[in-house]
Amino acid sequence: MAREILTDSDIRRINSSGEALRLPADATVPAGKDKYIDRLFKYIPSEIVAGYVFVLGVLTRLREPAENNIAQWAVFVIFCLLTPLYLWRIQKVRKAEQHIISLVSFAVWVLTLGGPFSRFSWYNPIYGEILLPVFTLIIAVWEAES
Repeated sequence: MAREILTDSDIRRINSSGEALRLPADATVPAGKDKYIDRLFKYIPSEIVAGYVFVLGVLTRLREPAENNIAQWAVFVIFCLLTPLYLWRIQKVRKAEQHIISLVSFAVWVLTLGGPFSRFSWYNPIYGEILLPVFTLIIAVWEAES
């Protein structure tokens, strides 16, 4: 499954422009736009979240609180930069809207996990636990066009 969100206008463009003729021999022409569940999976950068969770676990070995705090923020920023880069270079996603939605999705996951946000006095894990399912269910309604 290609990672880029397909909308009705994408399918019309592919069918009318002959883009389907330029696809590799083993590729298939999409039958139609992505359904809700497809968009749900495509918007969540699961590989980035998994990598972040792994690195976050490694950071628990840092005993110095200040060092841990700096490392958590650095890792968060690095993975924020990796999210669009990974989607663009590896998954071939060209839509800016999808990059933004995926980046926000990653940030919501980090908030849910705590990460560097857990250092703030206002942070309560319940916020992320409520935000994650609400955001995830609502965001898939959006169809990234550009």
